[in-house]
Amino acid sequence: MDTVTQTTQPSFCPTRRAVLAALPGIAILPVAVACGTTSNTGDTSSGSPSTNGTSAGGAAAGGGARIPVAQVPVGNAVVIAGAKPYVVAQPTDGTFVAFDAACTHQGTVVGAQDGLTLQCPAHGSRFNGGTGAVEQGPATAPLAPAPVRRDGEELVVG
Repeated sequence: MDTVTQTTQPSFCPTRRAVLAALPGIAILPVAVACGTTSNTGDTSSGSPSTNGTSAGGAAAGGGARIPVAQVPVGNAVVIAGAKPYVVAQPTDGTFVAFDAACTHQGTVVGAQDGLTLQCPAHGSRFNGGTGAVEQGPATAPLAPAPVRRDGEELVVG
């Protein structure tokens, strides 16, 4: 009497059904991470001039933020990092404006692009850094204005 024994090896290769079932979770992971994380190192100083796409500035007395005037060139916007991030811009020589840096779509901090363009890294909304107006959705509301004043060679925002 011959008996046939079949041995199977465990398979670590997922089935097509398992891969397809996992795709929605894998696709949403970068968005969830971008929308749900913030970096708060506590370092609000800046020793070098800000470049487009970076944050600069520091905390001011009274809960606002400070940034040297020289770090906000004419025709550019800069994001000031901190517990309450702001955008400050100089649309025309000597005229400074500021806005809350939270995208009005879902609250992600916008980034400064070329010139006065601000863009949300989460969903691509674009704003005008000189006016706060929406230039491209999904955001539909403009950025909230923030007070800004000049104090010598620094701007105080918030």
